[in-house]
Amino acid sequence: MRKLIYITLATALLAANSAFSQLAAPAPEPTDNPAVTLTVEEQISLHVRTQSEEEHAKRMEFMSFVIDDITRLCKLAEAQKERLTLAAKGASKRSMERWHEQAERYFRQRVTNTDEDTVSEVLQNMGSFNLGGRDSDREGETESIWKDSLKDVLTPEQIATYETVLADRQKAAVAAFSEMSISTLDNYLRLTADQKAKLTPIIRNSTAENLEDIHRHWGEYIEKNMLMSVANSADEETLKQILSERQLERLQSATSNLDHFWEQRRRVQAKPPGENAPAKQAQAIRINGNIEGGGRIVIKAGNNGAVRIGQGAIFRGGEIEIEGGKITVDE
Repeated sequence: MRKLIYITLATALLAANSAFSQLAAPAPEPTDNPAVTLTVEEQISLHVRTQSEEEHAKRMEFMSFVIDDITRLCKLAEAQKERLTLAAKGASKRSMERWHEQAERYFRQRVTNTDEDTVSEVLQNMGSFNLGGRDSDREGETESIWKDSLKDVLTPEQIATYETVLADRQKAAVAAFSEMSISTLDNYLRLTADQKAKLTPIIRNSTAENLEDIHRHWGEYIEKNMLMSVANSADEETLKQILSERQLERLQSATSNLDHFWEQRRRVQAKPPGENAPAKQAQAIRINGNIEGGGRIVIKAGNNGAVRIGQGAIFRGGEIEIEGGKITVDE
């Protein structure tokens, strides 16, 4: 029985590796031979792979800090730490999927009509591809594979301990950001005590609701106008009742280039109830049929979705395209 389990596991791993190799061909190995000139496509692939390795290393470094934090707080056994390390590797790789897709598109669009002799220099001068802003290294922590692993690896008591610490950190972050925002507004607009008292709950409530999105949008970088823009979470009529005309003009002038964030938030909140509700999880669909030359089928799966092809691998997120001229499908 044990031999059969090992064989089955090995077979599954080989199938997964085979499926992955079909999706992403490896980039060419760098060469020191000046007589060998890589094609434009090969040089782009090599450049993307190099940057991918650097980006993935940053994400894994952050996840190692997270694991050390959990180990210290929850007093993890060595076996638990090893399982979380394995989950962190999977989460980091998963978080790189969107990076790969956009990096390929980004570099290819910018070296259009560039020849083989100059494309390498052009790519190097473009610098690094930064997707996700200053917080991109933290994306692995948001992946479902990581969150599910925490539930599987930690005991209920350990989960409660860790969630309490996370909640306390979030409260501290909201309080600190709110105080900076209020202080900055006070200094810039010279608020009266009454104005400050009226603006304070607006700032605190908005920060508590939007801080995660603020950091996702602007990163951890904190700048004066960004701090003051939190006041714009209130509609203009509300601000007119609190600020003088000159104060409001001064605030709007300083934060006008940041208004799009709050305008988008208001549009989302103004939609009818239920319109923003998450889509229901798709049910499994079996498709049989024949595909011949021409035509096209696109199978899409969201970040938490999955597509199984026959008995092969499961691809999460992204999409799979099937092309053919005559397509007959039996559901």
